[in-house]
Amino acid sequence: MPSIEDLPIKRKIIVFHCESALKGKDLESHKDKFPEVGFVKLSCTGRLNPVVAFKALVEGVGAIIIYGCPLNDCHNFDGNMFAKRRVFAAQSVSEALGVDPERLSYVQKDPLDYGILTREISAMKRKLDSMGVEA
Repeated sequence: MPSIEDLPIKRKIIVFHCESALKGKDLESHKDKFPEVGFVKLSCTGRLNPVVAFKALVEGVGAIIIYGCPLNDCHNFDGNMFAKRRVFAAQSVSEALGVDPERLSYVQKDPLDYGILTREISAMKRKLDSMGVEA
């Protein structure tokens, strides 16, 4: 699991992704398309500590996107559902920490929709621009 020191803090958006959900040419094409986005590989999105994500937001990252395996297809049993519940809980308490809950997002890979992550990153960039968030 990454620590805050390992994160690309100078990036506008960080995508924490399951190593099974985003890899190879798909990962490389996203890195090429979005050079301002940092990609952090996890063995499973369920292993991401929400404290690391919050700390990244507080330290200057504009937004966090967590990209997990498809529904009912987690390579680690139910890590993707665990991550989804954690993000929902984190969004619920984020305002108390001074973080807009819309700066934290969870997306599940859809094998029938290859553009889902691209659209989420693009939407998050627009959202940050409209919020006036600089990173």
